[in-house]
Amino acid sequence: MRLSRRQLFTAAGVTALVAAGTTSTGPVAVAAPVRAWSGEIGVAEWERYFLGLDGGAHQKALGALGIPHRDGVRADEQYLVVPVESVRRAALEFGDHAAADVLRERFGLDSPSMLGRGLELVLGRRGLEQRYLDDPGLQLRYIGHRRPFARHVLPMPAAVREALA
Repeated sequence: MRLSRRQLFTAAGVTALVAAGTTSTGPVAVAAPVRAWSGEIGVAEWERYFLGLDGGAHQKALGALGIPHRDGVRADEQYLVVPVESVRRAALEFGDHAAADVLRERFGLDSPSMLGRGLELVLGRRGLEQRYLDDPGLQLRYIGHRRPFARHVLPMPAAVREALA
């Protein structure tokens, strides 16, 4: 089966723009890759990035998606999968920091890490994001220092919203 040039570009996620008045042998400008917000994200993967500094946005997103969270904080069923577009909506509509960060990681977005900003606020150090995801000791340290920031809400920067748009 042979694919046309258009089908190949579409499969690669690239849009080909042909300048007006050029022939098929003329120059072709290639635009930046088009991001397809497709696939699924596991709730457990999404909640790895949850710090609780988003003013309840994560819980609002879970409620909007019909995901039960009886403890009022995290999803009851960690094995569920959610469409990427729903996670993107959670970040844009509700301001869910964990959603923004899981999408940032999954799609390699060039935006600030909300997890990093939260850890810097509470623990006073930069660059702890990757370590936090894998280090239970650091996670417990965060929990121990979080109490004074319980009502603090970190605003989501415009750069994060732009990266998700």
